[in-house]
Amino acid sequence: MAQLDLEIRSLRKRYGGFTAVDDVSLQVGQGQFVCLLGPSGCGKTTTLRCIAGLEEPDDGEILIGGRQVTHDPPWQRDIAMMFQDFALFPHMSIARQVGFGLEMLKRPKAEIRKRVAEVLAAFEIGGLAERRPASLSGGQRQRVALARAMITEPRILLLDEPIGALDYSLRETVMLELKQVQRRSGISFIWVTHDQNEAFSLGDLVVVMNHARIEQQGTPQEILQRPRTPFVAGFVQGNNVFRGRYTAAGAGHARVGAYLLPAGGPPPAEGAEASFSIRAELLRFNPPADWPNRLAARCLTVEYFGSIRRYILQGPDGALLKLDQFGAEPATIGVGEETVLGWRAADAVLHA
Repeated sequence: MAQLDLEIRSLRKRYGGFTAVDDVSLQVGQGQFVCLLGPSGCGKTTTLRCIAGLEEPDDGEILIGGRQVTHDPPWQRDIAMMFQDFALFPHMSIARQVGFGLEMLKRPKAEIRKRVAEVLAAFEIGGLAERRPASLSGGQRQRVALARAMITEPRILLLDEPIGALDYSLRETVMLELKQVQRRSGISFIWVTHDQNEAFSLGDLVVVMNHARIEQQGTPQEILQRPRTPFVAGFVQGNNVFRGRYTAAGAGHARVGAYLLPAGGPPPAEGAEASFSIRAELLRFNPPADWPNRLAARCLTVEYFGSIRRYILQGPDGALLKLDQFGAEPATIGVGEETVLGWRAADAVLHA
């Protein structure tokens, strides 16, 4: 088996009576782009800081490149870190601060000049070499911070919401650049974010955290299409979550409440409370007669997300539902109108 860039084993971090990270285990293969995703306070930044050596874990192990580093200082971990505010030195020229890491490693001056020129050219900021950070745009400062972090060629680059300060129009360009840089360099990126678009656009592996633990990890497609728990289904945009009593229905199917769905993995106990989810794009207005799942609903509002039109509807029990439709299609119903929604049994996902 290829050596892992990072392995975390049963990591725990407490602050007094508060547990910030609880039994977190994670494996990162060589050159992976991993996104730690979750709401504020879920433990993702504390996990990153433990990897970086900025926090001392109470329990567990951290291995980088197969080497035990749990109690090593940051400069002995073969990592670099990029912060949200970029933390550029205001008094230094761009060339000087990009080469600062190599200076700290006491590399020869001729080697530093050569590497700085190469990295500035690679990030297309060679013309900024003698300028100071205050004279740069947000996108330029982001490139400088990334160049400074990567010039030492670390095994892992840790990024704590690195584009959170950028305006929305610039984020898409920067995300594309970062993904290309990561693929060219072969360096593993560990990226902390609460933004789902960032995580699903960039990550080879998405790790969803909640209340200091990992709820689910997998590819973006797995997280989006097969949420494992009701939290993941509710947290990831575009899911509708239903709850009810579980009953077996035979032929590999079950019911949760009145709705039919595949029985899934180890089933809940007969009669136990259970939940399932259905993607908003898989709901249909006025479904075919042979679709087993349907319910009446009333349209509360219509929202637009680029190419997607989202209907927010209310079911007979008062619960809100989402149905997504391509914006190029004609609108089906208007606000205040009644309709019938439905979905196929195979499109529902039973949660653990």
